[in-house]
Amino acid sequence: MVGTRGVIALRSPVIRSALLWCGFMIAAAAYEQIVLGWHFAREEAPIHDGWHWMRTAGIAVLSFLLVAALAQSQVRREQVSVHAGALAFAVALLSLAAIALLAESPGAFAQIGAEDSTIEWLSAVLLFGAAGLMGWRLRDRTRRQPGHGQRWVPMVVSLGFAALFGLMAFEEVSWFQRQIGFATPEAIAARNWQGEFNLHNFHTDITELALYSGTGVFLLLLPLLRESDVARWPMVRVVAPFLPDRTVAAVSAPMLVFTYSHWTLLPVQAAFWTGLAVCAAFARSSATRRETLLWSALAIWVGMGQLTMLALGPTKLMVFDSSEYRELFMSIGLAMYAFRQSRTCSA
Repeated sequence: MVGTRGVIALRSPVIRSALLWCGFMIAAAAYEQIVLGWHFAREEAPIHDGWHWMRTAGIAVLSFLLVAALAQSQVRREQVSVHAGALAFAVALLSLAAIALLAESPGAFAQIGAEDSTIEWLSAVLLFGAAGLMGWRLRDRTRRQPGHGQRWVPMVVSLGFAALFGLMAFEEVSWFQRQIGFATPEAIAARNWQGEFNLHNFHTDITELALYSGTGVFLLLLPLLRESDVARWPMVRVVAPFLPDRTVAAVSAPMLVFTYSHWTLLPVQAAFWTGLAVCAAFARSSATRRETLLWSALAIWVGMGQLTMLALGPTKLMVFDSSEYRELFMSIGLAMYAFRQSRTCSA
C-alpha cells in the first residue's frame, strides 16, 4: 500500500522526468545490445548516422526536461562566492588550454595525458586529498547528532566517500605497482585488460562508463536537486547535507567537454546534456549579475568546448587520449566537493 507521500512523489514532475530519462537510456541500450549486437559500454570514435543523431536528440530533450522539472521545484538559491567564481573561471581556462594544446599538437596532448604522466599523478593527489577531507568530515559526524534520521547514516556516508575516493586514488596509480616494482599475480594479469594490479581494468569500458556518467550526474545534477523541494523529501533529507552545492558544480563543469571516446554512450551524453542544462538553469536563477555571467560563460564554454572536442577528436593519436584529462577535471571537482564538505557543519 502506497502512502500519501508516496503517491505525491510518484506524481511529481521530477520523478516522471527521471523515469523517462532512465527508461530511454535503458531501452536504447537494450535494443543496441540485443538487435544490433553493440555492447552497452564501449570506447570508440563518435558515430554520426541517423540512429545516433536520433538518440542524441532524444536524450538531450529528456535531460533538459529533467533539469527544467528540478528548476521549477527550487525552494532556495545558493550563491557562488567571488573567490570560488574565480577558481571556476581558472579551471575553465585550464580546460581551454588543454583543447588548444590538442589543436596545436596532438602528439604533445597525448604525451601529457599518458600513463604515469603529471596529469595522472595530479589526479591521484587530488583524490587522496579528497579522501583525507572526507575522513575529517567523518570525525565531525561522530561528534554531532543529525537533525534528521539516525546518527549512523551521516557517519556511514562520510566513511563511504572517504573509502571511495581513496580507492579511486590507488586505482589511478595502480596501487603504486610501477613505483614499487612488484609483478602482477598471474591470476589477475590473465583477466586484467592491461595486465596491471588494479580493479578498473578488469573491464575498462564498464568502469569508465560508470565513472564518467556517475561523476557527471553527481557533480552537476545533484547540486540543482539540493536546492529543490526533492531535498526535503524524507528519504532524501537525511543525506541532503552530503549533496554537492553550486560551487562544486561551477568548478566541475569544464570536465564535461572531455567525452570524445565515450560520446556514443547515452549515459555519458546524458551527463553532458544535464550538466549543460544545469549551467543554464543556474544562470537564470542566480542572485547577482556576476553569478549570472559566470554560469552563462560556463554554459557557453561547455557547449562550444564539446563541439570543438568532437571536431578535433579525429586528429588525436589514439581515440582515448583525452581520458586522463577527463579524470583530472573530474578529480578537481571531487576534491572541491570534499573541501566544501570539510568546511560545513550543517546537519
